[in-house]
Amino acid sequence: MPELPEVELVRRSLEKEVEGAAIEAVAFSDFVKKGHATSRKTIVKQELDAFSRNVEGATISKVGRRGKYLYFIMEKTGGIFHMISHLGMSGAFFVTDSIDGITDSNYRKHWQVAFRLQDGRTLSYCDIRRFGEMLTIGRMADFPPFNRMAVEYTHPDSLPDFIDRVRAPANRKKAIKAVIMDSTVIPGVGNIYASEALFASGILPTRKAGNVSVKRLMALHKAIAEVFDLSIESGGSTISDYRGVSGEKGSMQDRFHIYQKKSCSSCGGPVKTKTIATRNTFYCTKCQR
Repeated sequence: MPELPEVELVRRSLEKEVEGAAIEAVAFSDFVKKGHATSRKTIVKQELDAFSRNVEGATISKVGRRGKYLYFIMEKTGGIFHMISHLGMSGAFFVTDSIDGITDSNYRKHWQVAFRLQDGRTLSYCDIRRFGEMLTIGRMADFPPFNRMAVEYTHPDSLPDFIDRVRAPANRKKAIKAVIMDSTVIPGVGNIYASEALFASGILPTRKAGNVSVKRLMALHKAIAEVFDLSIESGGSTISDYRGVSGEKGSMQDRFHIYQKKSCSSCGGPVKTKTIATRNTFYCTKCQR
């Protein structure tokens, strides 16, 4: 699943490609249409007619990110609204002359929503595993996940807020890895970067959050920020499905120290695995405590 660095990279690319572009028309895949015919609302989480009416004729004035979500600020006669998108497990946006211009055949085959822009290009949302989401809302405050999220890791208040939330009574008895993967504690940390940040800060992922000192939580917050920044610098992690807007793969997977490793990159000892918060966790019992 794309985590914060991958979503941020998509945002930066879309910012350059589609900010200021107007949407002429929108098309939906057979998968999306069939899902709505059976009231499942696949991908687009609102009625397709309403979604189409909202986005057609609108101009994309800004592309933003909140946690692992992308949001598009849209301007149209009558006011401003927002389009929210989550990439799910394998979602990706592409900007090409047409859907046929998507070079990766697997993504091309699994296009789900296509926005025809007035300048002739197509903004395509493709999703192989089809767990992504998209909808339009009037105000950001109308989207509950945004209201629940903690501040972004780049915010000046992130560190004290992070410490307070980790040490909150509801989290004290939970494994620290599960706690930092909760967007109400710090947004955007998924399975990969949780393992990497905990390794970098020397904290055992199974340790109860309430047993992690403030000093070590400060080191963990710093490690999360550093692993995010390194991943953005590296173009994100391409384990299987992640692609950038131009179809490029990331190289952060070549810089992993613990995730999916058999031996520890620091001491050379065996890497242990354990399921925490339903995800497979990688750690070293010698280097992490």
